[in-house]
Amino acid sequence: MTSTPQNDQVTTIRGVLKYFKATSYITGIFLLVIMVLWGIRLSLHADFWLGGPSGFISLAYYSLDEAGTKVGLPESGLDLTSVSLIVHGWLYVAYLFGDFRLWTLMRWSFGRFLLIALGGVVPLLSFFTENHFAKVAEADLKKVV
Repeated sequence: MTSTPQNDQVTTIRGVLKYFKATSYITGIFLLVIMVLWGIRLSLHADFWLGGPSGFISLAYYSLDEAGTKVGLPESGLDLTSVSLIVHGWLYVAYLFGDFRLWTLMRWSFGRFLLIALGGVVPLLSFFTENHFAKVAEADLKKVV
């Protein structure tokens, strides 16, 4: 169910649309990065490490003990793999905010909101949802202006 946006909201919607487009691309790129890092973690049992004993950026290999805890990671430095997961989580929150604002201003159905929300957790989907729903929003805005 869609309805035509109100005339006085067109400027606001255009700003929200820019925000939505930016967060879609940023979240989608970070999701691709964490998918690659996840593949490295599962296949090589390694995390990217910043400032550890092996250099500025390196792979830190580990093994799992009987409890499933990582053993053998450096004592110093920063686990970039884990940091990228946290950053993507916060970027997803920003993406959801853009999705919510666009959804409420455009008065779209709840199913559309959920489909767009999936774009932040399904690899590559954010690029398709951004492309499709930005066009839908622009077409709805042309009806007003």
